Amino acid sequence: MLDYETQRVQQLQELMVEEGFDALVCRLPENVVYITEYWPHHGISVAVLPQDGRPTLFIPEVEAEWGNKDWAEVIPFGWALLKDQDLYTNYRHLLGEVISKLGLKNAKVGVELALEVIGTTYRHAEPIVPAAPWAAMLDEVFADTELVDITDLMQSAKLVKTEYDLERLRVANEIAHIGASKFLEDLKPGMSEVEISALIEGTIRAKGAGYKGARLVWAEAEVASGPVNTAKANLLIPSTDRVIDEGDLVMVEMATVMDGYYSDLTYMAVAGEPSDRQREVHNAVLEAQQAASRQMVPGYSYEDPDIAARYILDNAGLGEYFVHVTGHGLGFRFHESTPFLMPGATGTLQEGMVSSVEPGVYIPDFGGIRIEDNVAVGKDGPDFLSTPRQPW
Repeated sequence: MLDYETQRVQQLQELMVEEGFDALVCRLPENVVYITEYWPHHGISVAVLPQDGRPTLFIPEVEAEWGNKDWAEVIPFGWALLKDQDLYTNYRHLLGEVISKLGLKNAKVGVELALEVIGTTYRHAEPIVPAAPWAAMLDEVFADTELVDITDLMQSAKLVKTEYDLERLRVANEIAHIGASKFLEDLKPGMSEVEISALIEGTIRAKGAGYKGARLVWAEAEVASGPVNTAKANLLIPSTDRVIDEGDLVMVEMATVMDGYYSDLTYMAVAGEPSDRQREVHNAVLEAQQAASRQMVPGYSYEDPDIAARYILDNAGLGEYFVHVTGHGLGFRFHESTPFLMPGATGTLQEGMVSSVEPGVYIPDFGGIRIEDNVAVGKDGPDFLSTPRQPW
């Protein structure tokens, strides 16, 4: 059996052989994590993967202690201090050495050209994204090579998670649940949406670092409350200063990242005791969510979980209020491009795929209820990476 630090890299290299890539040069955080198990702080690290052999991680000196030498050859370079050269001067030098060492003249090299949606760096307040200057430099340095976009290649590699990936995602979800549990314990009328958001995010940051070896953790909790805000929360609206009243529905959309592994969850609560109608709708959504999760089986269609959820909600008279997809891929980003659990989807679920499962209904003058877990396709059925919810 392959060691955990080589299994997914060798799987990617097998895809490179199939597609004729001699090397990959990556800067997007999700791809650096995938190849080197390092979540960039700033976003200027570069991972280089040859078709055969170990990856190389070029990492700024200020981040060097975070590089994982079990996964890659870690080469620090100067950046951001008066003593250091210009960043792109460093890039030209480092990548020039790669071209010489790997013999990449007239080779096919994979680079990242599609940047519409990215997984952010740890320093998410000001992430650095490779753009026109980076692309121009690659064209210059790799003038004698064929540069080809690797968006599809990397998504194919990430689609089926290894056992190591699944365990890391499980830890990310456990950390998220720590914050959600604090929310469920402390929620009461008189709190504002932003107060709850800060409570969850602060708890995850404070309790997450160090949990089962986690190093870098951050979270974002978007809180919607009451009949108006929760009814439009299918649009992922931001938290406001609205004060929560007794009996209000409260929905929390939670994004948690642990060392570059992503959890995407939605929790529901009521400030006080749920009404009969709130219980009825919540439990119907939960039944739909569990029915959809049971379809996370190898060989089933991407559409099957969606069909199962809609069947339950249609029979409960709630189908018209379920206006989005049942789930989406995730792991190295909040929203990976596959699988999508939605009407008409034709892909086939495979063991190791991971998706959110998140049916929801959004009813005018009543409010919205969404329940979201992260579920892997297990050998014999669904493998919940997060903590399944209970009926009200």
